[in-house]
Amino acid sequence: MSDASDEKTVVLACNTIRDELRKAACETDCRHPFIWVESGLHLVPESLRRRLQEELDRIAGVDRVLLAFGFCGNAVAGLTSGSYELILPKVDDCITLLLGSKECREQCFRQGGVYFLTKGWLEGEANIWTEYQSVLARFGPDRTERIYRRMLAHYRTLGLIDTGAYDLTELLPNVRDIAQTLKLEPKVIPGTVDYLKGLLSGPWNKSDYVVIPPFTTVELSHLGFDSLARVAAVQGVM
Repeated sequence: MSDASDEKTVVLACNTIRDELRKAACETDCRHPFIWVESGLHLVPESLRRRLQEELDRIAGVDRVLLAFGFCGNAVAGLTSGSYELILPKVDDCITLLLGSKECREQCFRQGGVYFLTKGWLEGEANIWTEYQSVLARFGPDRTERIYRRMLAHYRTLGLIDTGAYDLTELLPNVRDIAQTLKLEPKVIPGTVDYLKGLLSGPWNKSDYVVIPPFTTVELSHLGFDSLARVAAVQGVM
């Protein structure tokens, strides 16, 4: 398969990982145009799917679209490519993208549950801290503490992923404050933009990326699942 540099390519990307994608683009000398999609849509996969399809339907005159998203709660299933090839990472969400592999994520969880943060998530339209403040304003401190104790019962660590895309110095005090409030241990976790660099530059091996031909609807089988039950099991829903 040819690489991304010899054909007309557009990158459709999540604003949450804008800093990491800019670093990856710089390191791969990627000159492709980017189309940015707002961050908060992840909370409702159907809304994210509609938004992505709207952007895909507007794209014309290119050979390839690189979709800088994970599966995001199965939001990419049902998307339909236009007259171009559609390529996306074979990962459940952006956390795996920024840690570099499924194995790195599994290793983190073997050491105890981790709630991950990045600069992009902290600055996004909806994140754990803005949600906490909203719950606190509505229910008061005692009930909010009980709610979050149940929500975070399986988490031990608030992990700030260090992808090298920005200086963590200004973020760390805020992360420590959030961790103290949520009764989690703050920790900096090594990250990488290597997965994103591979997406931008190719080639796209089948173990790490999904390649969708033109005029094709993304099915569960493309993503490596044979049923919705299998999706739920892998994502920890069941």
